[in-house]
Amino acid sequence: MSLRAGCLLAALLLAACARAPDVAGTWEGEWDSADGTARGTFRVHVTQRGNRISGRIEVSGTWFSEARVDGVVEGPRVRWGVLRGGVAVLTFEGTVEDGRSSGVYRGPAGSGKWAARRVRPP
Repeated sequence: MSLRAGCLLAALLLAACARAPDVAGTWEGEWDSADGTARGTFRVHVTQRGNRISGRIEVSGTWFSEARVDGVVEGPRVRWGVLRGGVAVLTFEGTVEDGRSSGVYRGPAGSGKWAARRVRPP
């Protein structure tokens, strides 16, 4: 293999590895507070452009029932915020693989764990 072909192959492999996974679609999941006092379910409808994600979330067990989400996917890592009035009221961080995602959430009222699965692709 020539040096030029080797460099081209390496560049293509790096580009493929850097590509954000497809997370667009509808996801359903559950959340549990760290102290065990609260839990609920959520459904989030995600659109994706490159590594940027946005959409709407419907949540049970909280003081709000619906909000906007905005975030980013970087490799297997996903990070998004739940926005009310343009302000992030919760942040979710975790990993995504094969239509499943899980991690931790944080907000002014506390933190906990969440897990979701994609129930409908875009």
